Amino acid sequence: MIRLMGAVLVAAGGAILGFQAAAVLRRRGRAVRRMEEGLALLERELELNAPPLSRLLERGASHSQEPARALFQGCTQGLDNLDREDFSSLWRRLVQERAELTPEGQAILLPLGNTLGRYEGERQRETLSAARRRLGELAARLEADSRRQGRVYQVLGLSGGAFLVILLL
Repeated sequence: MIRLMGAVLVAAGGAILGFQAAAVLRRRGRAVRRMEEGLALLERELELNAPPLSRLLERGASHSQEPARALFQGCTQGLDNLDREDFSSLWRRLVQERAELTPEGQAILLPLGNTLGRYEGERQRETLSAARRRLGELAARLEADSRRQGRVYQVLGLSGGAFLVILLL
């Protein structure tokens, strides 16, 4: 009886590891997609209202989902300390803290810190639009990888657990 319970637990542990690995892949794609949506919101705001940077980021934070919300909120709070850290450094630091965006997603976002709040609205909007499109392509690629590799991870977890059960019995 104890051996059977141990075998079930080992098989379930392998399955859980596989399903968790697949979930990590899904979360990455979802995070990049939400960041893309946040940039689209900033782009629309610039097109319609051309607000100052602080108001633009506040609106972005209030209408976005994570991780865009956290990035925009951090930037809004950091605007109070521009005498100690300029906006591009603040943006770079906060983007690099968003590990869920993947290194490629972070690389897409980093140049925005040099443009937002510095140039006229049209230039800012063009830069946001280019970054948004690139994030959309990255999100699509991550979602496709998640579907393909997620299944592989799930099957590997299940079969690895079953293999261990066979070895132990």
